[in-house]
Order: sequence, then C-alpha cells, then structure tokens
Amino acid sequence: MLGKRKKTGAQIMLDITKRISGEMDSFGKRRLPIAFICKICIILFSFSICFGFYGLVSRMNDISKKEHSIEMLKNEQKSMESELDKKQKLKIALIDDLLAIEAVARSYGMTKKEEKAFYFLD
Repeated sequence: MLGKRKKTGAQIMLDITKRISGEMDSFGKRRLPIAFICKICIILFSFSICFGFYGLVSRMNDISKKEHSIEMLKNEQKSMESELDKKQKLKIALIDDLLAIEAVARSYGMTKKEEKAFYFLD
C-alpha cells in the first residue's frame, strides 16, 4: 500500500478524457457528419435570427415604417398648428375689426341691406 498514491482531481480528469478520446477514435467515421450537422444547425439558427418572423431584418423594417409615420404625423401637426394660428388671428380680428367681419360675411355671400349681389356662371 505504500507504493500507491491517491490520484488528484486533475489526474482523474486526464484519465477520463483519455478514455473518452479513445472511444471517440473508434467513432472516427461519424465525426465528419456530426461536424457538418452542427455547422448546418448554426447556419439555420443564425438565418432565423436575422430573417425570421421576429428577426432583425423584420424589426428594422418595422422601425423604418414607424419612423416614416412619425414624420408624417409631425408634418400634420405643424400644418394643424399653423391653421390654428390663422383661426386664432381671425377670431381676434373678428372681435375688434368691423372690416374683417364684413369680409368674412361677404365670403359667405352676405350683403348689406340695400345691396344687390350678382353671381356669374362660367
């Protein structure tokens, strides 16, 4: 018993790896197909990440569509704000200015009491 020592953890792991590698050598004919299948799986997985239903490319398309709709909404907001400014100025003018009231009334076809309106057909 004096001649035998206990094996360390590293020696045990080395023995296990040698045994496994020896068994794998007997399956050497299968190494190529397994490596090929692994490569195919990696390619398919990366392809699905990039181009799948929830992939990166579809998300980029969604982002560009949303950015476009945001730009359209910003332009619409600007046009509505300018229209609101015009209407507020008209409101203030209608409160104070009699000529502005008359101009708006005439644009709706209204006339003063003893005026005659003539409409020409093209």
